[in-house]
Amino acid sequence: MDRTPISERFPELADIDSKTDDQQLTAYRSVLNALQHELDDNRG
Repeated sequence: MDRTPISERFPELADIDSKTDDQQLTAYRSVLNALQHELDDNRG
């Protein structure tokens, strides 16, 4: 299991509270997409 701090693994989440709602949604979608690809890679 990867123990890299989340802010290093997903720098787009840094200062998420200071971003606009649209920027937050974009960042969350990006992270979820990356996690989905990682999960798919680990399953295959």
